[in-house]
Amino acid sequence: MTQERLPDVMTETEWAAFIGTFNEKAPTGLRNKTLFTLMHDAGLRACEIIGLKTADVKAVDVDGVQLTCLRLQATKGGKHRNVYLTEDADRLLRDWLDVRAARGLGRKKHVFTTLKGGPLADAYLREVAARKGEEAGIDWRIHPHALRHTFATELLEETGDLALVQDALGHSKPETTRVYAKVRNGKLALAMARRKKTDNAEQIAALQEQLAKLQAQIAALAGEE
Repeated sequence: MTQERLPDVMTETEWAAFIGTFNEKAPTGLRNKTLFTLMHDAGLRACEIIGLKTADVKAVDVDGVQLTCLRLQATKGGKHRNVYLTEDADRLLRDWLDVRAARGLGRKKHVFTTLKGGPLADAYLREVAARKGEEAGIDWRIHPHALRHTFATELLEETGDLALVQDALGHSKPETTRVYAKVRNGKLALAMARRKKTDNAEQIAALQEQLAKLQAQIAALAGEE
């Protein structure tokens, strides 16, 4: 049986370093910071961020709270879903829409385009993510889907609700979402192992090795997204 890796998940420090490399004062910097923040804060796939249209951005009232909702249409498997923006993502999106309009792109259907109004390519997102990850000093290759993985893992840690994460990601099968529980459990195991102060480095190394083997076994059983 071929073993599968667990999802690549960014730490808070890695995310801060990564997103901090973008210059909001430059149009492309603002655009890219906005789209990657939406992917990280709302769990969007590359195809969803590229396919996002201005008509999909809606202001909604949820229990008396005004929120910005993205009604995703260009989704994997054609399963439409709604996601809601954090304050930071909402601010960036509004700033980008203002810049976009000022550059004469206000009538374009898609939210994210080139500065000439053309479509963005998936390959471009991958190239920027990898380059900015390297610029941030991250020692593994950042890819756009890692932002979605990070969102899912963080949401599960914050809520403990696997069904909620499944809905947020738009997964049809709960088995696909359960892999994020494995990531959380792995982080928990390491955190617990490190709580007790010890000078026995070999013991810690052995625990990490055992955890790595366990994660590999879990990954082999996890369904593909």
